[in-house]
Amino acid sequence: MAGTTALGKYRLLHALGSGSNAEVFLAEPLNHPNYRVVVKRIHDHVVEHPKFRQLFEAEVRSMANFNHPYAVRLLEAAADDPIGPCLVMEYVPGITLEELLARHKSLPPERVGRLLGCFCHALQAAHDAGIVHRDLKPANLMVVDADTPRESLKVMDFGFAGFAAKPHIQLAELTGHGPIFAIGTPGYVSPEMIRGDRVDARSDLYSVGVILYEMLTGRLPFIYDYQDRLLAAHIKESPPRFAKVGCGFIPAAVEAVVQLALAKYPNERQQSARELALMFGAALHENYWDDATPSGWEPMAADEDAPEPTPVARPASPFHVTHEFEAFMPERLAAAKLRGFVEDYGGQVLVSEPGVIRMRLGLPDGYKEVKEGSGIFGWFAGRRPSVARGQEPIELELQMDKPDPRQPRLCVVAAFRPLKDYMPKDQRTWQDRCDKLHIVLRQYLGA
Repeated sequence: MAGTTALGKYRLLHALGSGSNAEVFLAEPLNHPNYRVVVKRIHDHVVEHPKFRQLFEAEVRSMANFNHPYAVRLLEAAADDPIGPCLVMEYVPGITLEELLARHKSLPPERVGRLLGCFCHALQAAHDAGIVHRDLKPANLMVVDADTPRESLKVMDFGFAGFAAKPHIQLAELTGHGPIFAIGTPGYVSPEMIRGDRVDARSDLYSVGVILYEMLTGRLPFIYDYQDRLLAAHIKESPPRFAKVGCGFIPAAVEAVVQLALAKYPNERQQSARELALMFGAALHENYWDDATPSGWEPMAADEDAPEPTPVARPASPFHVTHEFEAFMPERLAAAKLRGFVEDYGGQVLVSEPGVIRMRLGLPDGYKEVKEGSGIFGWFAGRRPSVARGQEPIELELQMDKPDPRQPRLCVVAAFRPLKDYMPKDQRTWQDRCDKLHIVLRQYLGA
């Protein structure tokens, strides 16, 4: 996409990276070619969510109402840009904390304290504004002027974590084939988020505790290849003492602050980001909170007159049947239930991404999909097996959202579609089949 234009005024220069929700580009304004910004283009599978516009506009409002010297700033956004929904962010030259730790492995406590002061100021301002990040990790922290006396830190993706918090049931959980690996974020998630308890600002403080542990010791407090064991450790296991991981030289008072932040229940931890920074500083006879206080910054007032977002209309199709319902269960239990549904109904899972699962049900034996443009040889190679009328295969897409991460409530949109190779003839029969399958799916998920 290099060379294309976003919002009619930002030329994309080159890709900076890609995550599960967006791809990120370095860009330049057409009227200021020496200036740089970051453009985040939202992935198509996120845009296809039926409530995408509401989510997008709510996130943009959240980010627009939060501006802090230690947080990466939103400049503007567009939900209907020709290249797709985009957010234009402040460009911060530097490296992520993840990259810094890859370079140094661990950092001295005093250096950690200076970065923590910036970190906690951004968090305290966000929490005071009612914003909980929910996805704090070294990859979301930008270190500015790294390895210099001017070193500071900026938090990325405030207000954007709603997209990242979508339920993600891994493919191996649905098929039973292959291990279920931890993929980054589970290493930093709070016990209350795993338990499905109410989540508030103190959940972010647990993630800060994990990051502090990693910055000081060069490793995470819990190291497991399998996600289920890792999540269980957050809930049940005590983090290893610093001495046991070869870091007994770190002052005991510093370790005590980190271990407190890693308490299993929110009321046992520090109760604010400010308190965490002050306690860490006191352990080293410093005041990193005051040292990092940004001069002249004032919190922005919330925009109470912001208009409510307009729902997005979905295109109608005579054979596109959609049902919406809610399921009240943790994601891991939902994964087990959906695996049972797939196995019992002979399903084939095609895709499992954050917030989206796509599968096919009732495929005849020997069916192979022929890609467009395969020509006559492709036609011979992929001649479709016949099926009885009224038994055409069904493609089912589940779009899932967790509107309140504090509660184990999943909002599910089940979209039923025919395969192009097996178009049904009778709309009424097709509707009845999809409706019955919807009822069965609800029963599996306890809806």
